[in-house]
Amino acid sequence: MFTKVKINGKTGLALAPLSVLPEYQRQGTGSALIHNGHSIARELGYDYSIVLGSERYYPKFGYVKAYIYGIKPPFNVPLENFMVCDLNGKLGSMDGVVEYAPEFFY
Repeated sequence: MFTKVKINGKTGLALAPLSVLPEYQRQGTGSALIHNGHSIARELGYDYSIVLGSERYYPKFGYVKAYIYGIKPPFNVPLENFMVCDLNGKLGSMDGVVEYAPEFFY
């Protein structure tokens, strides 16, 4: 699941944490969901996706530490777990705080 976010007025997406039932893990289900989600996001014109998750899992899908692009979380989280994926290779420096939908804070 992806939801819209903004950084300095530029709309992107946030990938919700991914979960696959243990009996279906390591069969490519999670990878397929992320790859297909990224493909659809590109088709819809989004340039980036952020995620708060495992620093060992998400980098294999192109996610890197968000602070490399100047992207900051709006809450206190370990920076190695707050990542961004440049979906089109044209992200550049963003220098801003992610604005999540209000529902994220309830």
